[in-house]
Amino acid sequence: MKTRLITILLTVFFLTSCKTDRVKEFRKSICGEWIFVSVGSDNKKINDEFKPGKRGIDSPLDIPYHNYYRTGYIFYSNNLCEDKFGYSDGKVGENLLRSDTKYKVENDSLKILDLTNSVWKRMKIRNITSDTLTLDVNDSTFLVYIKCNYKVDKTITFNQIVVSTSPCFGSCSIGSTSIDNQGNFIFYGQGYTEKEGLYVSKINKELYKRIEQNFKKADIDTLYERYAVDFTDAQTITVTFIKDNKIYKTISDYGHKAPRELYWAYTPVSLLYQKLNLKPFVTNEHSEFPMSYTCFEDKGKICCLEKSESFYLFTEICKSKEVRANFEKKYVIEYWVTENNKKRIFTDGRYYQLEQKDKTIVFDLGYNFLTRNNLFKKFRTKTEND
Repeated sequence: MKTRLITILLTVFFLTSCKTDRVKEFRKSICGEWIFVSVGSDNKKINDEFKPGKRGIDSPLDIPYHNYYRTGYIFYSNNLCEDKFGYSDGKVGENLLRSDTKYKVENDSLKILDLTNSVWKRMKIRNITSDTLTLDVNDSTFLVYIKCNYKVDKTITFNQIVVSTSPCFGSCSIGSTSIDNQGNFIFYGQGYTEKEGLYVSKINKELYKRIEQNFKKADIDTLYERYAVDFTDAQTITVTFIKDNKIYKTISDYGHKAPRELYWAYTPVSLLYQKLNLKPFVTNEHSEFPMSYTCFEDKGKICCLEKSESFYLFTEICKSKEVRANFEKKYVIEYWVTENNKKRIFTDGRYYQLEQKDKTIVFDLGYNFLTRNNLFKKFRTKTEND
C-alpha cells in the first residue's frame, strides 16, 4: 500500500513537472513575430464558417475568414503583445482602439486580451516549434502561423510619410494624415472620422521610427505602385514616402489587395489622430489650397496627383512664403470649394497664385514641385471624365 502511494505521488510529480516544463517552453518559444499562413482541419474538411467569403463566424478571434490572412502577432517576454489586426470599438468608420495588448500562456492555452470588450480570448496551443505555431480554433479546425524575421534596410529613412483614404460604398473613414521625422502631425478628416476638418499635433521620434519600421517590413522597393481587387465600391488607400525632400514612391491599394505588411503599417497611421491631442489648424490663406486630388492642366494635357501626393503638396504649401512675383502661368489647378463654387490656381510648379475676393495671393515653394518629383511623365491627354 505504501509502495503504491509513493508510486502515485511520483507519477503525479513527474506529470506536473513535465507540464510545467512544457508551459515554460511554450512561453519561451512564442516570443517573436508571427503571421498567419493557413487553416487546417483534422477531418480534411474545413467548416463552412472558415471558408473564404464567409463573413459571420463564431471563433476565438471574432473576425471573418477573409481577414485571417491579415492577422499577426508580436509576442514579447513581458506578457505584452501586438495584435496587428487591431481592435475596433464599433464607432464611426473603422475606429481602431489600439493594437498593443496583453497575453498569457496557461497550461496548453494561449490567451489574448481582446480590447474591444476586455475579454480574454483562449486558443489551445496544438504545437509550437522554432518557426511554426499551430492553434486550435475548435475540435477539428486549426490555424497555422509562421515566425518572421524581417530583413529591414536600416540605411533607408524617410523625411515624411503621407497616408490618404478614399470613400467607399459604406462607412469607410475618409481623410489624410501626414507625419514627418521632426514629429509634425497633420490630419484632415473629411468623413466618417471622429474629427472632421484640419488639425495638427506632435508625435515623438520613437513613434515615428516605429511607424517607419513597420512600413519598411513591407519592403517598399519591391512593392508595385498599384494594387486592386476585381470588385467595385471598395476603399482606396494611397501612401506617399518622402525621401531627401522629394517623392520617393507612392503606392495605391484598392480593396486591401496589397501585401498584409503594408496594411499593418498604413492602418494605424490613418487612425493615429484618435490617440493624439489635436489642435485645430490655424485658418489662413494656406488652408484654402486644395488638399485632395490636385490636377495640373496645360493645353489639353493633365497631370493628376494621387490623393496622398496632393496632401503632401498641401503640407509643402503650408511651409511656403507669400511673395510678390511675376511668373509664367503655365498650369491651372481647378478645384471646387462648394458645389457651386469652383476656383482656379495658376502655377508654373514653383509659384502658386490663388484668387480671393479682395486680393491675389502668390505662394513660393522655393522649388518646382513638378520638376523635383519627376511628375512630367504623369501628364496625359485630358478626357471628358477628368
